[in-house]
Amino acid sequence: MSTLFLKTKTIAYYMVLSDNQLLYAQALDNAAWTATTMTLTSGQTDPSAGTDAYTLTATAPNATLLQSVVLTDNLQRTFSIYLKRKTGTGNISITVDGATYSVETTTGAWARFDTTLTASGTVTAGVKITTSGDEVYAAWAMLEDGDTATTYSETGANRYTVTQVTDADYPANTVRGCAYLDGRIFVMTKIGEIYQSDTEDPASWQALSFIQSQVDSYEGVYIARYEEYIVAMKQYSTEFFYNANNPTDSVLAPVSNMYFKIGCAHENSVRDMLGTLVWLGQTQDGFGRGIFMLEGGQPKKISTPQIDKILDTDDLATVYSWSAKVGAHLLYGITLGTSALTLVYDFSTSLWSFFTYLATSGGTKTITAISAEGAVTSTSHGYSDGGIINIASTNGDFNGWHVVTNVSTNGYNIQATGTAFSGSGTSQLYTETYFPVIASTACGGRQWMQHPTSGALYEFDQDIYADEIGATAARVRTPKVDGGKAGFKTIGSTELIGDKIASYAMLRWTDDDYVTYSKFRTIDLDLERSRTRRLGNFSRRAFEVLHVKNANFRMEALEIEGG
Repeated sequence: MSTLFLKTKTIAYYMVLSDNQLLYAQALDNAAWTATTMTLTSGQTDPSAGTDAYTLTATAPNATLLQSVVLTDNLQRTFSIYLKRKTGTGNISITVDGATYSVETTTGAWARFDTTLTASGTVTAGVKITTSGDEVYAAWAMLEDGDTATTYSETGANRYTVTQVTDADYPANTVRGCAYLDGRIFVMTKIGEIYQSDTEDPASWQALSFIQSQVDSYEGVYIARYEEYIVAMKQYSTEFFYNANNPTDSVLAPVSNMYFKIGCAHENSVRDMLGTLVWLGQTQDGFGRGIFMLEGGQPKKISTPQIDKILDTDDLATVYSWSAKVGAHLLYGITLGTSALTLVYDFSTSLWSFFTYLATSGGTKTITAISAEGAVTSTSHGYSDGGIINIASTNGDFNGWHVVTNVSTNGYNIQATGTAFSGSGTSQLYTETYFPVIASTACGGRQWMQHPTSGALYEFDQDIYADEIGATAARVRTPKVDGGKAGFKTIGSTELIGDKIASYAMLRWTDDDYVTYSKFRTIDLDLERSRTRRLGNFSRRAFEVLHVKNANFRMEALEIEGG
């Protein structure tokens, strides 16, 4: 039996491995079961008011329903099953070896029955009805190691049952995180006390089995494991502890040369990645916040001054973090709810990006016509240049996602061509907001993300370019370029280097440090050379490329040709 530990700030739970060794535990009519002079009727009401139960009817004396599995270890094994009398009064027996039967007293109410026997090799477990014509309801069979029937789990290994820690000595007011080291679970209180469980027993705790983090009096924020150390993160400092095997109180002792004055700014920012820790750190001496990772037991800053500026201005009222591996890219994401931003670091490229989500903004707007060149007639639309919209109309040529350009009072343009349209149509505006993910995990080679409000799970797949709303938006902003010299310069053209696809991208630029932008220009991505000309003069300029479509968009570079 193995254990895992889960906790909240006030209540702790431990998880116990409950391995159901039956090939099929709920489908009693599966071919893995052998029914001898017995018929089965599925779809009966089970103990939880579902329909997983079966009626077992004996058509001759000593009718049996048995399943055999091959188990190599000679151990005590327990077979259990839920039974309920339907008709008859004869004996109902269960077995764990196919030979030795335990007679059970069944009634008109559901009850769980179990029997234990030391067995190895081919282990045969199941039910016997002694009297012909007797009937019982049966559900949820289980075969497991040990002399006790644990909480029922479906067939398959690595299934866990959750039990609350009820030991009165478990500490109250603990911080986020927990750590496993050398058979013990460690948690930390807000005042910096690090408590430990008994060895290999997360349910048992001792009132005096703790150590006080002593270097400073800052409030505790998070506890984790790094290599062979317990890491205590406080508001403005981080301490390390090792297993000194002390015979009394705590087994831990501080590592004198592993301490630094960078703390944790928010408990939800900490992620265990690549065998190290990544978190939103802060200092008390006025150097501000940053994203750090542990490297060689020391903090390494991975955020840039631009990212730090964003971190410093947020009030950290709502913070989420997540991690994901997408292809060759390992990502750390942190969402700042107040700023409505999700910052993502790619460990493979050492680059930062923003992840966004397209959310509806306002109601639908009426469209009365679209020209063959994509000029939309729509009064009182209220859109601005660069707005992302979705069009639905009786003309499918223009339906889908577009970027608004050349806005006027009575209309705008979209980057599409088709058959001219006059009639009924609508548009819906979407705006970019933070990436709605509160947690993430990898399972079965797939990445799963959890929505912060609905709790729904979504798969993170690099080969899918649309989410539950529709198409995704890719926005690329370049650094500011000045050609290495002051004064005005002329751009003859730009060329977008990337995949050739049947789609359009939009290009605009800023000459005042990302404060204001030009109008968008359309780039045809399907041309041999996706060029934009007549871009005017500038002293220092940055560009932005926007692509909105359910399609793979890969941009390698934006080449600038002087005029």
